[in-house]
Amino acid sequence: MLAMLKRPFVLGLLLVTILGFSQVNAQVPSSIESPAFFPASDHADLTKNDISALAVAPYSAKMALIKSLLLPGLGHKYVNDGQWSGWALAYTAADVSLWLSLLGGEWHRNSLITSYETLASGSANADLSGKNRSFYLNLASFESSDVFYETMLRNRAWDQIGYVSDPAFQWEWDSEESFNEYRSLRNDAESLRRRKTILIASLVVNRLLSGAISARKASRSSTSSVSMALSAPVESIPVLSLRVGF
Repeated sequence: MLAMLKRPFVLGLLLVTILGFSQVNAQVPSSIESPAFFPASDHADLTKNDISALAVAPYSAKMALIKSLLLPGLGHKYVNDGQWSGWALAYTAADVSLWLSLLGGEWHRNSLITSYETLASGSANADLSGKNRSFYLNLASFESSDVFYETMLRNRAWDQIGYVSDPAFQWEWDSEESFNEYRSLRNDAESLRRRKTILIASLVVNRLLSGAISARKASRSSTSSVSMALSAPVESIPVLSLRVGF
C-alpha cells in the first residue's frame, strides 16, 4: 500500500523539480511583433482594423499570478491565449500528483493510527484517553511500564520516574509479536506524517514557480515586473524569494 502511495508523491516532486530548474531562468520571447518590421509599402495599404489585429492585448501579471496560485498551469493557459500549453499541463499534472499523494497518504495514516491504537488498547491494556504523542512513543520503546521505570532509574532520569506512577499511564504488552507489530504500524504512520510536510511544501513551491513564470511572461506585454531568485539557505533549506510589481 505504501509503495502505491509513493508513486504519485515521487512523480509530483520530480515534476516540480524539473519545472523549477527548466523555467526559473528561461527566456520567454515576446508575442508582440512591431509593425515597424513590415515594408513601408505594406503600411500604406493597412486599414485601421488590420493595425488593430497586429497588436496583442497586454496580459496582466497580477491575473497570471492569481490564476497560478489557484491552480498551477492556469496562469500559463491565460498568457497562452486560453490554450493548454505543454508547461501548463506539466504544472497541473504535478499539482494533481501531489494532491493525490497527500490525500491518499492522510487516509492511509489515519487507518494506521486506528490500527495501532486498537492494538495498544487490546494487547497492552493501555488507557489511551487524553494521551499525547510521548505516551505512544513510550509504548513503542518499552515492553511495559515496569521496564520504562527500571530504565529511567538506571539512566538517573529522575524527572521521568513518576511518569508511570499513575495506573492510567501503565501498560504491558502481552507478547513480543504484538509489541513489534505496534512499532511497525506506528513507524509507518510517522513516516507518512513527515512526508505530509514535504508534500505541502511542494504544493506551495509548485504554485510559486508557476505563478512567477507565467507572471513574468505576462509582464513582457505590460508594465508589470516580476523577479524570482534563490536566496542563501536557512538551516540548509534554500529560500525562494518572489517579487511582483504591478
